[in-house]
Amino acid sequence: MSFKICLVGCGNMSVAAHGPSIKHYVDKHTDTVFAACCDLDEARAKDFREKFGAKAHYTCIDKMLATEKPDAVCLIAPIELTADISCQILSQGYPLILEKPPGRDTAETTRMIQAAGSTPTKVAFNRRYMPLVQKLGAIIRELDAKILDISYRMLRVNRFDPDFSGTAIHGVDLVLHVAGDYYEEITFRYNDVRGASNFHMFGTMANGIVVNLDFLPVSGLHAEQMEINTDKGHFSLKLPLNHGIDGMGSLTHYVDNKPVLEVSGHEAAGLDEEFIHGGFYHENALFFDEIKSGKRPAGDIAACLQSVEVAHCLSRRDKTYKNGGPNA
Repeated sequence: MSFKICLVGCGNMSVAAHGPSIKHYVDKHTDTVFAACCDLDEARAKDFREKFGAKAHYTCIDKMLATEKPDAVCLIAPIELTADISCQILSQGYPLILEKPPGRDTAETTRMIQAAGSTPTKVAFNRRYMPLVQKLGAIIRELDAKILDISYRMLRVNRFDPDFSGTAIHGVDLVLHVAGDYYEEITFRYNDVRGASNFHMFGTMANGIVVNLDFLPVSGLHAEQMEINTDKGHFSLKLPLNHGIDGMGSLTHYVDNKPVLEVSGHEAAGLDEEFIHGGFYHENALFFDEIKSGKRPAGDIAACLQSVEVAHCLSRRDKTYKNGGPNA
């Protein structure tokens, strides 16, 4: 009996990342079928079906679910629609992987957690699943290295979004993931630059790791970079970004001012495709494998709640965050 996947939302993000990921997974797993895709725009749904090999396309989510009865559903929808559509799917008991952020604030995200109940979920924070980030985690575990502090910078060119927190949440979540614990307290600073707002975060994690995050939406670079200081040396991580200055990215481990290990994005990923380097394939593949094996997925909606809370602080321009609640 085939493992059936359905996808909701056939827009640009699905075309660039999730469609190729599902197709690659299905091509590698003979027990799996891309059963159907769904979009309000039927022409777009039809084009997506033909491009990525879905067996059918729909314009109604409930009709697709009732007809196909999938084993897993992928949701890629605008932020303002994600919570309502997620609850619609989860209330019917279908395991769901959904694009970030899971909700725009704590209330929306909590509603989604309640709708999920015991139904498996995963939030597609793709940076967690980038091969270079996974390699970083594996090396730190192998060395049994203790992380002392983390510095992270997200730089963009001419991003004049009214609210950049919807993108900044990627960095908030990645630092939480690499640190391996939750934010204990944070101090925020803001400064306006050419009509945009730079965000600066300084804080500590519950395990004592000191963190510093900078989000610069209007800068001269398109890049994301992380520096991790440990008791076993220093790690410099350059994330692979489409059109970024660091290309497919790299990871370097320094000891006594010398590089002892250098890993290119190509070496970590093994395939020169954006959906591989960007972590999209691995987040989807891991979710499907977890559902097949009956494991509880890592990175479910509940586990991502604090990332939403901190990003919401940025959106509101709070000054501090402590012990799970903002103190503006």
